[in-house]
Amino acid sequence: MARWFLVLGLFFFIKFGSAKNGDSISDELLQSRIASMNSTIELTWHPSVKPFIEEYLNNPEKVQELVGRSKYYFPLLEKSLKAKGLPTGLKYLAATASALDPSAVTTNGASGIWMMTYAVSKMYKLKVNTYIDERRDPNKSSLVAAQHFKDLYSIYKSWPLVIASYGCSPVTLNKCIRISGNSLYFWDIYPHMPAFCKDLYPKVVATAYILNYYKEHGISTAEPNFEVATDSLLINKWLSFDQISAVTGTPVNELRELNPIFRKDIIPFNAEGYVVKVPSSKSKNIAFLKDSVYRLINVADLQADPVLNLKEVGADSVKGKETSAASEKKFTKKKLIYKVKKGDNIGDLADCFDVTPKEIKSWNKLKSNNLKYGQNLNIWVEGAKIGYYKKINTMNQAQKKKIRAKD
Repeated sequence: MARWFLVLGLFFFIKFGSAKNGDSISDELLQSRIASMNSTIELTWHPSVKPFIEEYLNNPEKVQELVGRSKYYFPLLEKSLKAKGLPTGLKYLAATASALDPSAVTTNGASGIWMMTYAVSKMYKLKVNTYIDERRDPNKSSLVAAQHFKDLYSIYKSWPLVIASYGCSPVTLNKCIRISGNSLYFWDIYPHMPAFCKDLYPKVVATAYILNYYKEHGISTAEPNFEVATDSLLINKWLSFDQISAVTGTPVNELRELNPIFRKDIIPFNAEGYVVKVPSSKSKNIAFLKDSVYRLINVADLQADPVLNLKEVGADSVKGKETSAASEKKFTKKKLIYKVKKGDNIGDLADCFDVTPKEIKSWNKLKSNNLKYGQNLNIWVEGAKIGYYKKINTMNQAQKKKIRAKD
């Protein structure tokens, strides 16, 4: 009898036992574990999920980093989702889309911890310009994402379909639903979805699995690779991360992690000010900021209006040669004419030319953000790069997306 139990135990260990890599784990074990996960959104097993689980298991360092980030970002995401009355399980969508990196950017211009498109951010009035991208603010973008999910759920009444529509737009998903015979079951629609969005939901299931069962696969836990205890500064003048780093001793990379909304390592002027986070361990140096940090930064880095308003960048602290250098920099701008093409919008054009939508509106006396096909726009750019900027006139939308993604 003992021998029989030994054989039976060996059988179950081989078939269902803990696996250390994606090759040896059984479908039955995956299905059982996914079914037992206490998730607030529907997470279902399907063979298409397994390759994404295996991909995670073949990259344990990536999983460890994701686990570490989840300890910092999940509480923030859960708070925003709860504020909108939504299931906190949607946090796995953010973990899938960006690996919880608020600075992540895709080739099509989606950005932030939710990999939000410009169209969605514009719909919900998030600020996106040359210097600021509020899609990268985990708190603001999560509230917007939650409202967007709520709106999508009112249409589909299914979280798998909400996730799918977020990946490919409701228009595309509705076409797939019609092709599938008007089924509202995700796996019925799945074969008819385009490749760029059909895998998002299976990836979310795989991400939820790996964040719940990584220990069972021999992957050790991890902490965030940046300091999570922070103090805040209210900055209302032009300031660079290099300057803050020099005074507080915080590495620039860490400042980027804590303040992902600043796209060019520069805090622009804002009358109300921007909140900038620094590690609490470095906060003892914050008292020195007003005396040591507020000074004019390199105007070439600002890529601002050719008629620079020195008051906005702290002219009261500019003396001697700094004032002279700033005056010389003011007039290095040159004007070019851009002809509006189909698909252009003012935010994307501002990114391409390294200016702001407000500047484009000011130079062309526009009362709104609406552009007309064939319209000529006056745009002031850095004179040394005018040859490069002129080429944008001949680029198609795909080429312009690539240069925006590099910013």
